[in-house]
Amino acid sequence: MQIDRPAIAEFALKSLVAIALIALALLIWHLRDAALLLFAAIVVAVILRGSAEGLQRVLPIGDNLALAVATGLITIVVAGVFILFGQQMAIQFSDLAEALPGAWSNLVDQIGADRVDGMVERFAPQGSTIAGVVQSALSIVTSVATGLVLAVLGGLYLAANPATYRAGALRLLPDDARERTARALDATGQSLRSWLLGQMVLMAVVGVVTAVGLTLIGVPSALALGLIAGLLEFVPLVGPIVAAIPGVLIAMTMGVETAAITAGFYLIIQQAEGNVMEPLIMRKSVSIPPAVTLFSIFLFGGLFGPVGVLLGGPLTVAAFVLVRVLWLNDDMQRSSA
Repeated sequence: MQIDRPAIAEFALKSLVAIALIALALLIWHLRDAALLLFAAIVVAVILRGSAEGLQRVLPIGDNLALAVATGLITIVVAGVFILFGQQMAIQFSDLAEALPGAWSNLVDQIGADRVDGMVERFAPQGSTIAGVVQSALSIVTSVATGLVLAVLGGLYLAANPATYRAGALRLLPDDARERTARALDATGQSLRSWLLGQMVLMAVVGVVTAVGLTLIGVPSALALGLIAGLLEFVPLVGPIVAAIPGVLIAMTMGVETAAITAGFYLIIQQAEGNVMEPLIMRKSVSIPPAVTLFSIFLFGGLFGPVGVLLGGPLTVAAFVLVRVLWLNDDMQRSSA
């Protein structure tokens, strides 16, 4: 009986990978806050490094200078948006915060207090109150803002010298696992870069179209609602649905007809985004089935909370590519060609 040594070696390698993934999952669970912060820093580093390499294709400059220029340009663009529209957005967000309670009361009057109370008791945690929900929301916003600052700083360090951190991570692995892991890291980085670039374009397009459309319909605080829609576009599938809720609530205060038009407008945007814009903009990104994306976001949300939902998109992309390369031994470059 002849022993198939390559098959045994392949099976042993897959078994080791499976054991390593389980151990890594347990470690991440115990250190989930730090793991999410590290992943957020990696996302920031991918954005900065991708922007720097894009500049290097146009200008003959070195890595460090390109990274500094890219970081400066991104900072200038963000600051410019706040300088040009910050005051107007602040006013509209203030108006939106004042209008939402009235819009909610209007919804309660139309649907019925008993039905609304039943829905709140079904989906809200037992014993929760409105004040508790608001306090939890403020706590989440504060933690996200703090984490964002730390992620940006960590991303700058990672983007400055990614090869050093990549080589250091590979040295922790056995020699026979380094080649495939290196391919997995490269494929994951490329897929994240393509996904993030496409997602940022989608966020900008959806935000502008939503603000313009709601302005034409006559919905108040259209700029603020457009910004909300653009930011929540970062969360695939779930974000656009959540972004439509405040817009429809505000429109209901103007009448049933305006609310119906607004709901239809949001539906048209979501259909156009899913069937037209996303296939065109994301054609160079990794293709993930919508059901896998949806359940992955629910999974990451259940494991890591609201921040897991926020980072559910890039987490899904990274996990999908790592499984294909490490477990299925799939050549991402060949399959995407």
